Amino acid sequence: MSTLDCMKDYDGEVEWIFIENGCNELCYQFFQELDLERKVIVRQKNYGINEGLNQGWALSRGEFVMIHENDWEAVRRANFLQSAKEIFEEFPEVGVIQLRDPLDPHENHGSGKPLYNPWSCHEPILDRANIKVTKEKTKSGHSFLMSFFPNGFNNNPVIIRKELYRACGPYPEAEVGCDPRHGETEYQARVAELGCATAYIGIPVYWHMGRVQTHAL
Repeated sequence: MSTLDCMKDYDGEVEWIFIENGCNELCYQFFQELDLERKVIVRQKNYGINEGLNQGWALSRGEFVMIHENDWEAVRRANFLQSAKEIFEEFPEVGVIQLRDPLDPHENHGSGKPLYNPWSCHEPILDRANIKVTKEKTKSGHSFLMSFFPNGFNNNPVIIRKELYRACGPYPEAEVGCDPRHGETEYQARVAELGCATAYIGIPVYWHMGRVQTHAL
């Protein structure tokens, strides 16, 4: 619902694709009751998040796609979709826009690590890793951060260009007996090989609500 609140200020078209992997009737009913103009609900057995996301990608028709798992909450209402569209249109080198708060207090394994979360790092750390973060601004005046680093893509709330996904191909299916999330790291490598920039939206929007708080605010 927090994401729906953020979308209320966006004037463009939005397509909603819900992947219900757990055969949960309450979740399915919730999705059914949402009054959205362009909505698709996919139901399947849980073959892993990668397989579910592949179905969502195949159904999507937009130029840009937001990946949003169900244990993320927008802790600040912001019209981030409008800002993201401006970034993509004005900065063609950007392929991925991250929406997660870099200082999210809930289980941030990349905090302070320039290869994963340069937005949380001070300049001496970035210099040692040979990673540069630049401050940019759209024509409308929205400020954001941009950087080239190898692990900019992940399944946290991000928006990516559809053309980037087409270049990388579908996610790998999880191997038998492994974590059903297996494959995210491989996909990061595919995205990194293309050399696109990653942007941080500049607004601390999303927190991960699936874990306990790990450090003080």
